[in-house]
Amino acid sequence: MLRRLRAAFRHSAFLLLAAFGHAFGQNVGEYPVKAAFLLNFARYTDWPTQNVAALDPKLTLCIIGNDPFGPSLAPLEGKRVQGREVRIRRGVTLDSLGQCELLFVPESEEPRLGSILHAARGRAMLTVSDIDGFVEAGGMIGLLVAEQRVRFDVNLDAIRGGNLWLSAQVLRLARTVIGAREPR
Repeated sequence: MLRRLRAAFRHSAFLLLAAFGHAFGQNVGEYPVKAAFLLNFARYTDWPTQNVAALDPKLTLCIIGNDPFGPSLAPLEGKRVQGREVRIRRGVTLDSLGQCELLFVPESEEPRLGSILHAARGRAMLTVSDIDGFVEAGGMIGLLVAEQRVRFDVNLDAIRGGNLWLSAQVLRLARTVIGAREPR
């Protein structure tokens, strides 16, 4: 019973986020909405328990390259996700990706996308980007703006390759899901 209530609450919270994405057209900037999506993706992702980083009391959200968020990520710093405090790291390099559980790849990194995805492959790190064709290139979650709403696509094969699990509630809200869905 408690499990159902928690699932219903999570689903409701994510639906509110989807509605908030609609507010983008109503004077809410694109990147504050994308920041809220990042936080919720972290809330609805299960990382492997054998992952050493999962034992860290902090969950690290990294930005590689130019940071398009500006002050939009500041409200996320210190928030709790699955009992862990969110830490933001900007300007990470390919060599320091091992410290990240969630990696945002901005459009500025499109020329290096192949190298970034190659370095992230096989790691328990959720990769998210707003680069066109990100999920088709092997990224996990691609953000896009359609009809003045922030939407997202999911690549389940990439998520499984990182030994991660994304909630079914998130998959239902995705615009497109690449890869076969498996029951959990």
